Amino acid sequence: MPFRPHRPISIAASWSRTLGRFAVLLAFMALLLHRGGILVLPNTVAAVILASFLAVIVLGLSIIGFFMLWQVGAKGGHAAFSGMVMALMILGPVGFAASRYVQLPRIHDVSTDIAQAPQWIEEPAITPSWLPRANGDDPAARAAQSAAYPQVTGRRYDGAIDRVILAVRAVAQENKWTQVANVGVDLLVDGLEPADEAAEAPPTSTGEADPARAPVPLPRPDIENERVEPRPAFALIQYETRTLVLGIPQDILIRLV
Repeated sequence: MPFRPHRPISIAASWSRTLGRFAVLLAFMALLLHRGGILVLPNTVAAVILASFLAVIVLGLSIIGFFMLWQVGAKGGHAAFSGMVMALMILGPVGFAASRYVQLPRIHDVSTDIAQAPQWIEEPAITPSWLPRANGDDPAARAAQSAAYPQVTGRRYDGAIDRVILAVRAVAQENKWTQVANVGVDLLVDGLEPADEAAEAPPTSTGEADPARAPVPLPRPDIENERVEPRPAFALIQYETRTLVLGIPQDILIRLV
């Protein structure tokens, strides 16, 4: 009768796969609910941190499962490998985000004009939470921004400010930014928007005179004595948007001078 050795079952490997599934599901559901606007950002971060702690435990259990497989031939190699993969799926992105959090300055806004940063037209609503927020207007924070993000600088365009505003609007529409408020924009773009082709199309003639369309004589405007309002020399446009993947809310303020 052939001898069949009895292989023990690694409980650690089995638990690594079970907890790994739970940790991945927790992180995925937190990000999905935040992307849908149901879960706020601080609670999402807390859920992801909890999933990361579970992933560390899962990784430790999978290592124990591999050790038992090597030493006593215990069953659970596939379970330990599955748990390790699921743990790395969480720890990889979280570890990268943690490294950026440590290396980069802890500021929540950046400005292309460090010396005279523009002020919000409508102050963004910020709900107090356990996540700390640094004051971006602090001189030390602006200096840290200059060292960390040297490519964030102002732009100069060879064109009139009213034409640049039309380009800004086109970019905002392409990126699906939502306008919150503006200052000085309406006076600059008055009459510059592309006209509607349907509105410019001449009416079709039916061969009969319409008394309602008869021209009405109007007095000639006194252009020489008419007061001309000065056009503004600057414009402010405030937008809000969300990032594509994670749906993190962002506020954008554009100043043209």
